[in-house]
Amino acid sequence: MNSVSRRAFTLVEVLIVVVILAIIAAIVVPQFSSAATEADHVAASQLVGIVQRKIGEYHALKGKWPTAIDDAWFSPPGLPTNPYSDGAASLTVQNIAGKTELDIKHSKGGPIIYWYNQANGCFHTRVPWQGTNQETLDLYNRVNHSAAKNF
Repeated sequence: MNSVSRRAFTLVEVLIVVVILAIIAAIVVPQFSSAATEADHVAASQLVGIVQRKIGEYHALKGKWPTAIDDAWFSPPGLPTNPYSDGAASLTVQNIAGKTELDIKHSKGGPIIYWYNQANGCFHTRVPWQGTNQETLDLYNRVNHSAAKNF
């Protein structure tokens, strides 16, 4: 008797492998997206620090705060792009005078922009809405190296 033995995966074995791969993907994919979000926070924080240093250099040289952010301070020329936004809105700087904090610190309902206070040389960026006022304020303070208490 000549028997031919066939070796193949059964449907159950294939389904088990698919389920295991789906579980692994469910665990790994959110970690990649949270890593990307964290990278945006770090990039925004570094950008605020860079611009703040350029403003400080101007103040040290001229003895006064600049009236505007100068594109020539950066290489290549132009204010670095806000990592939270793409497009022209991310390059907008609001020059405000006489305020210590911007009333709106997040972009809920509007573009994410930078703001600059000519009165004291403070440069900040708005941050994405985090679901609650406190979480958004915490991110705002972290990214902008500030200690704002009100929202």
